[in-house]
Amino acid sequence: MKRVLVTGASGFIGRHAVASLAAQGSKVHAVDLRVMPAASNVIWHQTDLLDAKQVSDLVTAIRPTDLLHFAWYAEHGKFWSSPLNLDWVSASIQLFKSFADSGGRRAVFAGSCAEYDWTGSEPLVENKTPCKPGNLYGVCKNATREVVQGYALQTTISFAWGRIFFLYGPDENPNRLIPSILHPLLAGKPACCRSGDHVRDLLHVHDVASAFVALLQSDATGAVNIGSGDAITLGEVSRQAARIVGREDLLTVERQAATPANPAVILADATRLRREVGWSPRYDLASGLEQVIASMRRPPTSKSL
Repeated sequence: MKRVLVTGASGFIGRHAVASLAAQGSKVHAVDLRVMPAASNVIWHQTDLLDAKQVSDLVTAIRPTDLLHFAWYAEHGKFWSSPLNLDWVSASIQLFKSFADSGGRRAVFAGSCAEYDWTGSEPLVENKTPCKPGNLYGVCKNATREVVQGYALQTTISFAWGRIFFLYGPDENPNRLIPSILHPLLAGKPACCRSGDHVRDLLHVHDVASAFVALLQSDATGAVNIGSGDAITLGEVSRQAARIVGREDLLTVERQAATPANPAVILADATRLRREVGWSPRYDLASGLEQVIASMRRPPTSKSL
């Protein structure tokens, strides 16, 4: 049986990847600063990944065969420029070294579309579009990839790097685009999409997690875009959400000039993900939005005292 070490396991993507791996029969060792309820095939480890000794001790004890690394500093609006990105570069490299020393065989790390040069308008292609990040987050992700991938080539470890584009789903930060539109509309209040003409590549978080699981289980190596490959404007995303809620009358869509930090187009070429990994999404945008809206309308679970 595979022993899969998953970091950031209670996070937005990680929790869905853990559930998927466990359901497939892998023994999952889930790592986070907070421990979640016990589940079949899942063992939780409360570990500070920024503490090199804790990481070394954990990996030595588990001796995982596979590693799926999501953990990183991700506070909304702050992660782009936070100096904490630097800490996660060294922590991620140390994690991979410990994994290699323990005899690990397959590792997949989460990267970002922010590693690419965003000045063009064509789909971003692995090993073709230049990596020229415009913010500290992208610089640190790309530096981690270069170091870990270079070290992996000196070992027997099979290594892949999943570059995440834009995702959405239940329980995401309320300041992100889709919840910032849906929360007021569901409350009968006005909502505004301010960059309605900008084109993005969106995937439901369940699909992002399943793409990473598929990538881990594949033979693909190097960078692989985790995106839909479908171009859509943020205005159309907002309009679809408003139509499902039945409050198009409350939505305003504005145009906004492109900037280096907020370019007109960011779109994945998903050819490697579809052909080499053999993955396809479960949700299209309409069904994904319907799932999110249904979860937002669901009453909170009551807790017994």
